[in-house]
Amino acid sequence: MPLYEQLKTLREKLLANRAQPVTLTFLDQRIRETAGIAEPPNSPRVPESMIIRHLTRRNDVRGTDIEVDLLNLLPQEEFKPRVELEEEIHRPKPHSFYKKKKG
Repeated sequence: MPLYEQLKTLREKLLANRAQPVTLTFLDQRIRETAGIAEPPNSPRVPESMIIRHLTRRNDVRGTDIEVDLLNLLPQEEFKPRVELEEEIHRPKPHSFYKKKKG
């Protein structure tokens, strides 16, 4: 199934989930962009979840209602929080660690 058709299917699902008008406008723009792209008839089908994850990684989507609406389409077991949101704590090793390693 061409990307154009998959985006139209996503739009229908968003309508069924009562997505925000901003999200529908965003997806309409993506549909218009892909309408002119000619895909070979044997092109592999991209999984819907991959399309959704790709769309949510865009800078103009992060932290908006669009991201929330798109993530609601993913099955619950597939949703993973973004790495940028997790806090990474860097703690230096104590001096004794390096002293043991040296001698």
